[in-house]
Amino acid sequence: MIVNWLPGMIFAFLATFIGTRVLREWFMKIKVQQLVMRNGGKGPDHQAKMGTPTMGGAGFIVIIFILFIFKQLFSGGMNPTSWAMMAAMLLYALVGGFDDSIKIFEHRDEGFRFLPKLGFQIFAGVVALALLLVGKFNFVLNFGFLTVNNLAIFAVLTILWLVGWSNAVNLTDGLDGLATGLAIIAYSVYLLVAIKQGNSDIAFLNAVIIGALLAFFTWNQYPAHIFMGDTGSLALGAGLAMNALVLHVEWSILLVGLVFMLETLSVIIQVGSFRLRNGKRVFLMTPIHHAFEKGGITMNPDKPWSEWRVDLFFWAVGLVAAIIYLVIFL
Repeated sequence: MIVNWLPGMIFAFLATFIGTRVLREWFMKIKVQQLVMRNGGKGPDHQAKMGTPTMGGAGFIVIIFILFIFKQLFSGGMNPTSWAMMAAMLLYALVGGFDDSIKIFEHRDEGFRFLPKLGFQIFAGVVALALLLVGKFNFVLNFGFLTVNNLAIFAVLTILWLVGWSNAVNLTDGLDGLATGLAIIAYSVYLLVAIKQGNSDIAFLNAVIIGALLAFFTWNQYPAHIFMGDTGSLALGAGLAMNALVLHVEWSILLVGLVFMLETLSVIIQVGSFRLRNGKRVFLMTPIHHAFEKGGITMNPDKPWSEWRVDLFFWAVGLVAAIIYLVIFL
């Protein structure tokens, strides 16, 4: 099977490496640049990132899609589940692109309003689900002690997974290279799962994504020359959710995407604590990677961590969680 996906991974790497450089220079000219809001000294100072090109995810998503279509047209076609996964990534990239555009060109930190954004994310989930229906997908959920074959339950899980995990990756994308590195680890796990299952189409798509992300990482690592923006992070989160669903390892993402989940939980806990405990906070700052940046693992403001140290710590956590999943469940 390696012959089926390795060339795609290599080509995706080369195309994304070159394409990101071209895209970065163009974005510099038209001022598609990161806005960094001042924090009044309450958090890590990221003012140096001001002006760095963003929306880099648009580049690698386009390359992934082109290679997907190439495989579709010239290599015997791909099954409907891979179409569903690609469609979900594209639709979430569009939602993220609109969000990025508002932030950049209207100078609004909030971007897309919450309810419209949620509505479009749910719509994207419905489209992905419809494509699975067209492909006569087996909607079986394995809870370990119980197997459920119910379309309504699967539909709810699909939308929850897509909305939840796309936003989880988006929350994690706050430090140079952090989300990119974690996504490479997570997609590598699903590549191995697809290979074991003999699902060459999903394996090819994952391999292409990994190749593109490895190339993008060379530009996105600290100090980043370009950011992926919501365009990339929402799409990557949707792709991970679809992997878990179409490979019938729905619950794997709780371990494979452990860091993404912890980042999201930290925000939920912080907001809940602030509202229910009269303004009291649990963490120095959220998402949790900013708390580590501000005070390290001891949460001591006198002992802040560098971005590289925070990145390495969370990449290590993600890698250990991925290895545990592979050893126990693969």
